[in-house]
Amino acid sequence: ASERAGGMGPARVAMSATVETGTQKAQARRGRGVLKCRPIGIGSASPERVITNKDMERIVETSEEWITTRTGIERRHVLDGREILRDLAIRAAKNALAQSGLRGEDIDLVIVATSSPDDMFGDAPAVAAAIGAGRAFAYDLTAACSGFLFGSVTAAQFVHSGAATNALVVGADALSRWVDWTDRNTCVLFGDGAGAMVLTATATEAEGGFLGFEMHSDGNGYCHLRLPYTPEARPL
Repeated sequence: ASERAGGMGPARVAMSATVETGTQKAQARRGRGVLKCRPIGIGSASPERVITNKDMERIVETSEEWITTRTGIERRHVLDGREILRDLAIRAAKNALAQSGLRGEDIDLVIVATSSPDDMFGDAPAVAAAIGAGRAFAYDLTAACSGFLFGSVTAAQFVHSGAATNALVVGADALSRWVDWTDRNTCVLFGDGAGAMVLTATATEAEGGFLGFEMHSDGNGYCHLRLPYTPEARPL
């Protein structure tokens, strides 16, 4: 989790996006328009360890002013070994559940959007188990920076269709594990953290809090943001 001056975390942004006027509802595109669900709880979690821009001056050739001016980021939270990413995801999920008033057994679907899971087979089932969502089907979704957005839309579609009544979406990443801490252009941007949101079904579109969505992907930009597997690193 990287923190900008005066900024809001991803979970708070997700909730604020549901505050709309009647005019905005009318303008939502049909086909990709209002979905019969609404968010009823949000939560977040971040590691205790903080690396400030002043700390970054001792890690790479940069300055506090350079980072703040170009990114707006003042500090980032980073895992230090006392917790793993799944711990953050579970804490965020529990916080969102507490605000929603639901119990774990009320959740039908758990999606964990992450590009840096603790387990390559997926963290979502373990998160579901930890919050008591024994009836839920759970899986990870990988879409990098768009992961929480894509996860929210996917969960909303399940709820809208009636396949699920309550869904939990968690966005969690520990990019400090993968960042090149010698590259001053990128290492200042990333931190670790988790945000979560609970969605519940509504009887009508008029009650819905999910106005609509527009999603596109451009694979032509792959060269600009990637973390590829390198076969030459294999011992075999």
